[in-house]
Amino acid sequence: MKKIAKKSVLILMALFMLQISLVSAASAKNSLTAGETLSQGQSLTSNDGRFTFIMQTDGNLVLYKQGKSLWSTKTSGAKYEWRDPITGYTIRRAPQVLKVENNLLRLTDYNDSHWFWFSKIQDWTNAHYGGNVPAGLNGDTLVVQDDGNVVFYSTGKGPVWATNTGGH
Repeated sequence: MKKIAKKSVLILMALFMLQISLVSAASAKNSLTAGETLSQGQSLTSNDGRFTFIMQTDGNLVLYKQGKSLWSTKTSGAKYEWRDPITGYTIRRAPQVLKVENNLLRLTDYNDSHWFWFSKIQDWTNAHYGGNVPAGLNGDTLVVQDDGNVVFYSTGKGPVWATNTGGH
């Protein structure tokens, strides 16, 4: 009877572990669309698993290839402080969340009161398209690609911004 109980417990534990790995694999994603966010500790991973785009707890948004940093917003430890003239309290803000909006990526605090970094879409598109930017280009989907590039796409029209790290 003892052997049967042990085997049953082991089988149940194995099934539980399998369920956890299936849930983890299903929740791994490689993209965000307009209206979605990436908060501290959250990440996107390329479909092949080699590249991770993570909103770190130190305030830096970083693209890694198997642990090696390829690109970042350089906002580690960034902060914004001001003294509220009414209350006299010093208010501190730090980068905590990447927000994906229509034609804009921005790194802000949870209160959305200060921007620490934003995608310079007009600069990128002018350089990428040689001043001949297609009409109606409006970023709506951020993708971590298997080639190591993180790209903000206008669905059906092309890229509007990228980390320019493809081919790593």
